[in-house]
Amino acid sequence: MPDIDGVSPGPLIEQCKDDCAECWCCVRCCPVRAIRVTGGRSEIVQEKCVGCGQCVSECSRGGFSVRDDTVAVRALIRSRRPVVALLASEFIAALYPMTVSQVERSLEALGFSSVETTLLGEELVASAYEQLHARSESAMSIRSTCPVAVDFIRKYHPAFVPALAPLVPPYIAQARLIRSLYPPDVAVVYVSPCYARKDEFRDPEFGGAVDVVIDFTELKCMITEGHSLAPGGSVATPPPSRPSVLKEISLTDGFPRQTLVSRDLTDCTVSAVRGLEDLDRLLTAIAAGETAPQVIDMLNCEGCIDGPAVNPGLSLFAKRNVESAARRAPGTTRVSTRAMLGILPLVDLVRSFNATPVVAPRLDAATIDATLAEGELTRETAPDCGACGWSTCVEHAEAVHNAESAWELCLPLQRRRLAEHRTQLEESQTLDQLTGVWNRRVFGDRLAIELARVVRYKTQLCLALLDLDGFGQVNSVLGRRTGDHVLVEIARRLDSSLRATDVLGRWTGDRFAVALPGITKTEAFVVAEKLRDAVRAGLTVSTEGGYTQEVTVTASIGVASATATADALELFEAADGALLEAVQDGGDTVRLARG
Repeated sequence: MPDIDGVSPGPLIEQCKDDCAECWCCVRCCPVRAIRVTGGRSEIVQEKCVGCGQCVSECSRGGFSVRDDTVAVRALIRSRRPVVALLASEFIAALYPMTVSQVERSLEALGFSSVETTLLGEELVASAYEQLHARSESAMSIRSTCPVAVDFIRKYHPAFVPALAPLVPPYIAQARLIRSLYPPDVAVVYVSPCYARKDEFRDPEFGGAVDVVIDFTELKCMITEGHSLAPGGSVATPPPSRPSVLKEISLTDGFPRQTLVSRDLTDCTVSAVRGLEDLDRLLTAIAAGETAPQVIDMLNCEGCIDGPAVNPGLSLFAKRNVESAARRAPGTTRVSTRAMLGILPLVDLVRSFNATPVVAPRLDAATIDATLAEGELTRETAPDCGACGWSTCVEHAEAVHNAESAWELCLPLQRRRLAEHRTQLEESQTLDQLTGVWNRRVFGDRLAIELARVVRYKTQLCLALLDLDGFGQVNSVLGRRTGDHVLVEIARRLDSSLRATDVLGRWTGDRFAVALPGITKTEAFVVAEKLRDAVRAGLTVSTEGGYTQEVTVTASIGVASATATADALELFEAADGALLEAVQDGGDTVRLARG
């Protein structure tokens, strides 16, 4: 939105690409889907953004930045014009733990000539709402003081724009009141609880009532950079005593208290909604004829005290307690608002709204189906889990086709692809990760090759299956890490005891398999005995407790030979049967298969 002098201030919120962790939390949390994924990075679609700041609050990496408007404030202060700091009425919670006295003196130190709050403006607007609600019983009236909700309606539910209450927000009413009471050259700097006000005040209909808007986060930075909370004295020095205005008419941000308290919870003529998702559901239901409230109280937050720039480190409940404690502070004279409104100058409270709809291209069914296929989905198999940030897979497919998202955001798809990739990776591996000998898959392939040679060339082939006796006790007594060290050493000893033509593999757990080509069963028995001796030789290991210990491991071995017609399964069954006999005979022995 351009400034009243025609100069564009730049985007309100921008994405800092270098800080993006590619977690896509911003995409999922954006209520209007104004963040798209392009080139592996998130990017704000400025035409769709409503300035809610949800992406700023949710990004743990600080990947989004809000435009800094404090330079314009400092320029105003240097201009030597009287500059009024207009604080949103939530300033006590926003600037906590600073006291009201410290806030006033800090602003004086920064160069502001006066400090005002929006409380009177809220009462003025609430009074106008009361009159509007009293005379329009048949027409729908939608609160229009929340810039985020208003922008949402203008862009995404333009048919409801005529129902927006034609009233200015409270800070504009207060700014016009200030200009009617202060010198003509006064400048007004509004300090807002939300980011969206930083663009809203530039609406030409407001006629430059406010010169600059910053948020409370920016004001805190200015105060911190100023290094002094109060010039020429302690911040504990009490300010001049003055009466406080009693808030009688309005609730948060200028909505009339009477409109809500005069109805009970079953009254369907008034609907209060918080958050754009609930507002979207309500307006959709109204458009479908499912409900017909006369008054809609809509806010993006749980009141302006929950705005993104209001002390985000505090919970909503803590901020409410801070505000409540400040209102109960003793020794303050309270002045009736209704009594004051009768003597205040009249200010213009009327405004109008124009729809600025976001037009999304409608895709035909064939295009959607083709895009779903890119994500390995169909309408029938779509899980509609919502993990991508869209309610349905069809909506997400439309976003992908419109370059507003990518299939990388589809969690089920990525999990499926990861599982497939892991399977492919495991299949591509040839060595056992722990021991470094051939893994089970490769050993099976090598054995199949040797069996083919037996059939073709009538050569000899034997298979030895080796199982470590009672190895579970090593793991349970000395720990699994020590057990792994033992397996690595056993594999090394077995490998060093074999010929280059022999094939050694880890079959499962503490079981190894050895293919012995070119030798008879008797010769294989000799090799198996050699392997048994290599295993039972004592070895020294380091335990998980940090000390060394001598360990003796024994092995049971079963040996079988392949015939000209044998296949791998028959050979394994024969060797396994011989191994079982060796185990049953007490272990630490070699047995030959029958035949």
